[in-house]
Amino acid sequence: MRVHRYRSAATSNRPRLAVAAGDGPVVDLGQAWRALHNAPAGEAVLTSTILLIEEGPAAWAMAEASARAAPPDARVDVEAEGFRWLCPLDRLASLRDFLAFEDHVRRAADRRGAPVPAYWYEAPVYYKGNHRQVIGPGEVCPWPVYSRRLDFELELAMVVGRSGRDVPPERAGDHIFGFTAFNDFSARDIQAKEMSAWLGPAKGKDFCNALGPCIVTADEVGTEPDLEMVCRVNGEEWGRARSSQARWRWSDMIAHVSAAEDICPGDVYGSGTPGGCCGIDLDRELSPGDVVELEIEGIGVLRNPVGAPIG
Repeated sequence: MRVHRYRSAATSNRPRLAVAAGDGPVVDLGQAWRALHNAPAGEAVLTSTILLIEEGPAAWAMAEASARAAPPDARVDVEAEGFRWLCPLDRLASLRDFLAFEDHVRRAADRRGAPVPAYWYEAPVYYKGNHRQVIGPGEVCPWPVYSRRLDFELELAMVVGRSGRDVPPERAGDHIFGFTAFNDFSARDIQAKEMSAWLGPAKGKDFCNALGPCIVTADEVGTEPDLEMVCRVNGEEWGRARSSQARWRWSDMIAHVSAAEDICPGDVYGSGTPGGCCGIDLDRELSPGDVVELEIEGIGVLRNPVGAPIG
């Protein structure tokens, strides 16, 4: 199943959930659900991704069944006045971004003239991002006033579907809801300064995170998916990889995070970028007005223009 959020004049400009099963059409979840199920769901569950996820697998199955049996008039009208796709999550419980691809880590080590840190091979390291500063498809990435060197990162993101604690790797897949594309926009000049002081990144990352265009559920792609990933700037391909090239698996990440700590529905984990799928690996930078496209097999294209610096 693919899960979207959208709004238009047809929805009185209110955000709504839309779903698609397999290669089927994208339908409004509320309309499709009411047409199939005698027991109505609460309106919030039909309009909030995070609440749908929290309801659990039975609700997910009912949503998919609704998509498969939806009447024609439940199809989302993308031609409606004011139509736009939204970030597929109405809110994130938390955001963690990992460093799962060894090629990217080695390139960073080479730039520093140092070996890859030994601990990178011991555990899937991550930083905690700003889960409140999130944009969706088509939205502009604001250029932070304090930076002069903006970059992007092509990443696959995983959305946690079930809570847990001390989850063993062999059971980690049970806790995955699905996957989406993630653009980890980065102010490289500020990131370098922050991390030279042995903390961060913070202001180097927290100004903008982009997710979308939809969440594809794990039953469609598996819990350790092998998906083609491509990044383009202004239509020019900058990098290409496969998600399966990551050194660290999603089961490793879930087991690591959940050790002596609760994980919750709506937590989002970024994979980190594959080597050569961000500007810093290619000695390239973004310019105001550039359009960044991240395309991931089975998920679609997350497209975001870059704003102009202020001041």
